[in-house]
Amino acid sequence: MDLDSFFVSVSCLMHPELKGKPVIVGGTSDRGVVASCSYEARKFGVHSAMPTKLVKRLCPEAIFIRGDYDKYSEYSDIVTQIIKENSPLYEKSSIDEFYMDFTGMDKFFGCYKWATELRQKIMRETGLPISFGLSKNKTVSKVATGEAKPNGQMKVDFGTEKFFLAPMPVSKIPMVGEKTTALLRSMGVEKVKTVQEMPMELMHNVLGENGIVIWKKANGIDNSPVEPYNERKSISTEETFDNDTIDVTMLKSVLIKMTEKLAFQLRSENKLTACITVKIRYANFDTHTVQSRISYTSGDHVLIQKVKELFEKLYNRRMLVRLVGVRFSHLVSGAYQINLFEDSEEVINLYQAMDKMRRVYGAHAIERAVGVTKSLRTFNPFNGIATINTDDAPKDAESKEYVLVLNPPQRIKKEVNAIKDYLQKQHELTEGKKSQTDVTLIHFRLNPEQEEKLVSDIEEISAMQSPVEVKLKNFNHFGTQTIYLDIVHAAAITDLIKSLHAKLNLHRSQAFFAYKPHITVAEGLLSEKFKKVFAALEHREFSTSFIADGMMLMKRDSIYEHYLIIKEFEFHCVKTVDTIV
Repeated sequence: MDLDSFFVSVSCLMHPELKGKPVIVGGTSDRGVVASCSYEARKFGVHSAMPTKLVKRLCPEAIFIRGDYDKYSEYSDIVTQIIKENSPLYEKSSIDEFYMDFTGMDKFFGCYKWATELRQKIMRETGLPISFGLSKNKTVSKVATGEAKPNGQMKVDFGTEKFFLAPMPVSKIPMVGEKTTALLRSMGVEKVKTVQEMPMELMHNVLGENGIVIWKKANGIDNSPVEPYNERKSISTEETFDNDTIDVTMLKSVLIKMTEKLAFQLRSENKLTACITVKIRYANFDTHTVQSRISYTSGDHVLIQKVKELFEKLYNRRMLVRLVGVRFSHLVSGAYQINLFEDSEEVINLYQAMDKMRRVYGAHAIERAVGVTKSLRTFNPFNGIATINTDDAPKDAESKEYVLVLNPPQRIKKEVNAIKDYLQKQHELTEGKKSQTDVTLIHFRLNPEQEEKLVSDIEEISAMQSPVEVKLKNFNHFGTQTIYLDIVHAAAITDLIKSLHAKLNLHRSQAFFAYKPHITVAEGLLSEKFKKVFAALEHREFSTSFIADGMMLMKRDSIYEHYLIIKEFEFHCVKTVDTIV
């Protein structure tokens, strides 16, 4: 399933006046690119990744809007939740694309009927257009989805995959980009049918191992499974400059700032990297990369030194530079590895202190002096121009930590605490005992001076909210660090969170909205411990429910203190049910 022109569709939900117009989500400067475009814009030849400068020539009446990553993530999470509740097995391959495995469903319900009703449910609950293709494997389903767009659906019957693909241009095959298409066309290969008739050995001779993969895909062969969970293998960041530059000092400062940012991300996610890649794109768009293997680490001083070495090795053309980037790969779970010959207690304590300040006051609360000379653009893949660094709201030293929760009855708390006791005794887990047994809706920081308005706004939402049934069902996990009790059929809770999100107007850097509601039973796990614990829980049946008839707001001054209850809110709206006789 693929959400059609996802970024544009969400933007049109927020601004209905844009519907039916040639809308472009992306950068407005000539150096920007298209992140997404409406079908009205595509009629002019506009497509994703097209330079803004060319778009303005092809479609002078195009309406350019900035992307809102928060909203896109919010709607993506809502769709993900619906799919999770209604699919036996799913894989989220991107923010707007999903694979589902309906194997066996035809015996009970009918795969096509099931997929059709799921698509209708998504459109009904989100207002977003979505298309799907149903077939025996990922490749054919992806192509069929593309053919079903916009806002349609298609089924490719078993045994007809080759016939379905044969008349299509080779560019329709997943993995075949512009360069591969050009190469195949230079060989006289225009249609998929020609690839199907070619010997696999010939494709291998021309394109290597990728040639074999492309040949199989062209023949409708793809045995790759739907993978419900993929741990991230790399993290990266890039910076495109407003004006091409040859200022080596500035380039180095940008790379150092990037490296600091990624290293903090590694430590925050309890990851280590063993491979560093530095990337340079020159003004003529020639792109070069160099990488190096290192011992597993997440330490700034190690990573920065290696990045500087790689840059010195890579930058030898003395040409104007358009873009630089840094990538950490070969990631594994684990804490910072101490080098007994180089690290000191002071170094370790320094990292812990800096990371603590960043978590409390923002990612840019403390930086190396060499890195503050250049601000990186915010993490927004839709703005084509440099922006002031506003990814963090101004930090308020007087702010306190708040949490808004659904408070389960004592019966539920006893059941959850019994699970935590079991984990503590059997697996020596203590972190789960410290976690709340409530269902967190929002976790945020706020100046107490704004508390009165906050309470008033929450009361307004509560007055319009009906009691919510909360169904806890079995165990799930976030990454390899947190295990939780899953809440199924959580659409009512999600709607409540959406209302709170819209009403409270909390800055995204200061608030976390729990669009995946749950109750944590274990957290802070390392990889090996996680595998052992989750293996013991994933086949353990757990099912219970309760009616949440209100919310509770709590506050604490620091992470070392207990939460204090500020106010409890009752849901006042009572649903009326029509009785059919």
